Amino acid sequence: MTEFINWVFSTVPHFNFQFKRIANEFDVDWRGEYAQSLALLAAVVALASLLLLLTVIITWVCQCCSKQEVTGKSRRQVRRLTTVLFALSVICFFLLGFCIFGNEQVNRGVTRSIEGLNDVNKGLALAVAQGRTLNDTCYSGTKHIDELENIVHRKSKEKGINQTLVEEIDTLLTNLETNLDSVISQLRTLEHTLSDSKFLENTKSWAERIEIERWLILVFILSIAICVLFAGVIAFCRQSNKGAVLFSGIGLVIFILMWILVCLIFPATVALSDFCNNGGKFIKTQLKEPILTAFEYYKTCEAKPTHDNVPPVFHANNMSDALSGLQNTKSKLDALMMTTFNNSAEIANASALISVDATNSLKTIGALESGLACYAYKDDILAIHHGICDQAIIGASIIVLCLFLLGIFLFTLLIIVSKSWRLFSRLPNDYIEVDEQDPFFPPGNDSMIPVDIYGTHVFNPRTRERTEPSTNTTSATNAQDEPSTSLWNRTSNPTAPNASIPRSPYGETGGYNNFQDRYEV
Repeated sequence: MTEFINWVFSTVPHFNFQFKRIANEFDVDWRGEYAQSLALLAAVVALASLLLLLTVIITWVCQCCSKQEVTGKSRRQVRRLTTVLFALSVICFFLLGFCIFGNEQVNRGVTRSIEGLNDVNKGLALAVAQGRTLNDTCYSGTKHIDELENIVHRKSKEKGINQTLVEEIDTLLTNLETNLDSVISQLRTLEHTLSDSKFLENTKSWAERIEIERWLILVFILSIAICVLFAGVIAFCRQSNKGAVLFSGIGLVIFILMWILVCLIFPATVALSDFCNNGGKFIKTQLKEPILTAFEYYKTCEAKPTHDNVPPVFHANNMSDALSGLQNTKSKLDALMMTTFNNSAEIANASALISVDATNSLKTIGALESGLACYAYKDDILAIHHGICDQAIIGASIIVLCLFLLGIFLFTLLIIVSKSWRLFSRLPNDYIEVDEQDPFFPPGNDSMIPVDIYGTHVFNPRTRERTEPSTNTTSATNAQDEPSTSLWNRTSNPTAPNASIPRSPYGETGGYNNFQDRYEV
């Protein structure tokens, strides 16, 4: 899968500012042609996003200026629009989720590479320290050999000393010093090679800093987009006109942010793919050939729990063989000096110092070989490569694809949501502030409201004594202008022939005037 992704991004053409095609060779020189090609890729994406943005704005302006009658809108039309908006929002939710997944993949891959770089830098620094320790031991051994040689020359002038044996001793001492000098020379070369890791240290620090900021910014923007889409889904489900208009404004900002991310991430992904495919030339300009050869050896070597599988470019095996030969030569030298100088205490003490140096040098070279062995770097070198060129490139391609699709679906969503401005009705909580131009109830006419509007003041004792003119709008106010007469003192004149005879009024004595009137109903 990684090879297919790298092949897809490698097919992206690269042009400089003169529109001449250039090779897909990674480079960090911001003044070079490769940086110009990345800038042109970002410009092409930005131009496409501006065209989409202009289309959205023109559509909105036309929607606002058009006069469409929506009084005859049907429930089916509103339901269809709500369903389409909801479906587009759900698709955008899924795309945002995949973007977050890709962001995590990139973060894990880069973090894995950073950890590998950190381990490699620590291992190289430890190897440099061990090499310096071995170098000091070899210098000490050379000094002790010179002292022993002076003692041998002084003792050889005594009587009874076999000069032939003295010459053999002198030859062995010369061999010891030659071996130590060769080890010191190789240690200088090794230290110079291992010290060429400042580029790795700078890469580790810059990658760590950039990755933290990149991850935080992308997560923050995607989280805001999720919140905006969630609010939009609620507005669509409630068919709220105010919510749809508010989502349109904020959604336009999210649309712009998504395309800005595409403009930045797409060229960066192309550059990452070019680095994995054709980054060897750039790396050769930053690291020297011996360290690159060693890294290539670590990729293909077989990790065994031994310290003899060291890259040949470090010459650790040669130094180990030289120090092992030093130990054998030292044994022969001790035997000759004992025979020649009859177990001289002075020579024995000087020879013991050389033995200590030889033992320490063998221990140090063993530690150095263990620090430079295949099993110490193989996993870290592979982690650096796979973290950047496998896991990170997959995550970056997911982000680019999902952001591009998200921009297209957001464009469609913003076009369709403008239809809801007229179709969606205002909810009860969608209040509108009324100004002085309200034709139904201007706020300036509050003082013209009559006191007895709707007759509600009639039953208020405080308003009965007020002298404001009545509007005669109720029967209660009209009754106040008529003379009051008791109901039992009123007489009725029935006009109908079959009308009943009215009862006589109740007498002052407390009874009816006619006994039968009590039963006249």
